Amino acid sequence: MWRPWRRSLIMVRTLLILSGVFLGAFPAYAGEPPVGCDIDWGVSCYGMRISICPQGDFELISEGCWGDDDYIWVVALNPNGDGRPGIPVTDFWLLAAYPDEELCLCTNSVAADSVTNSEGRTTLSGSFSGGGCARRGLMLRVMGLIALEPDCINPAVRDIVIVSPDLNADCLVNLSDLGIFGHSYNKDCGDSGYNDCCDYNDDCHCNLSDFAWLGEHYQHACTQ
Repeated sequence: MWRPWRRSLIMVRTLLILSGVFLGAFPAYAGEPPVGCDIDWGVSCYGMRISICPQGDFELISEGCWGDDDYIWVVALNPNGDGRPGIPVTDFWLLAAYPDEELCLCTNSVAADSVTNSEGRTTLSGSFSGGGCARRGLMLRVMGLIALEPDCINPAVRDIVIVSPDLNADCLVNLSDLGIFGHSYNKDCGDSGYNDCCDYNDDCHCNLSDFAWLGEHYQHACTQ
């Protein structure tokens, strides 16, 4: 026997199904992280190389190509291809691209110059707080997701070199780092034992100039 409550139940279920179809056509992007393959990024110059310190008081990203107006650019899109505005400046992280290289990242190690604009764009040109050495490229993480190449599978690696007086990547410049530096001291590119991570002024020599840089940042650690 037909019961009135069954008609009501059917109507409710129908409305829920139709609502699900309708809402599925217009997903709510607010608050969701950007899709990894919808993050593009790069550098404004060729051969960017940045010397960093855990205290964040070494080179700026803007000085990475021997000028003062260089930068890393980022474009973040949501799944329908529109720019993602308003991504916070602290939601960007630079990481070593290969597991045999290591960076020590302080809290909020790098900050964007502004939140992303209406096109999902921003730049990074300020300080980088951290240590370690990455000579074979960097990856970018935005809101917890790694930026990927257009195939949406492989990480987007960019040709950026990071060096630091914090040679053992423990976020502290101390005697341990001085010991590592000593093995490369007075050696040049091509010499046995030369360590490119100890060349802070990018002149292909590990000498007194680089030792002075290490001394200037000795005992520096993350401030946050």
